[in-house]
Amino acid sequence: MRRALLTLLGSGLLLVAAALVGLAGVPDDAPTGLLVACLGVAGGTFVVAGRRERVAVGSRSVEWHVFAGVGDLALALAMLSTTVPELLGGSAAATSAVVGSAAGALGALALAFIGVDYLRGGVHLDVDVVR
Repeated sequence: MRRALLTLLGSGLLLVAAALVGLAGVPDDAPTGLLVACLGVAGGTFVVAGRRERVAVGSRSVEWHVFAGVGDLALALAMLSTTVPELLGGSAAATSAVVGSAAGALGALALAFIGVDYLRGGVHLDVDVVR
């Protein structure tokens, strides 16, 4: 994936988060609030990762792949915020809901693995190819 696509993805996530707050108002429950917040954080960090090679934070210079990793971790947390409550009790009475929630949780773990690898500088995934 080219880094420019991260800007497009981030902009889309920011639009979704803004639309959710704009149309439905501020979320009442914690899982929905966490979902909207994580979508906003992921969108913002993906935009930064797509637009800047490095960002100065204090006296340190943070490379783009760190922002991409934080965005992936935020998306993983957003997925977990919607699947874990169903697995723990909510509406997980039906077998299909349990299977769907478990699949969502596994997807979140995959995103978390990618995010941590980006944070580490691409040990398993080549971050140079993404440029």
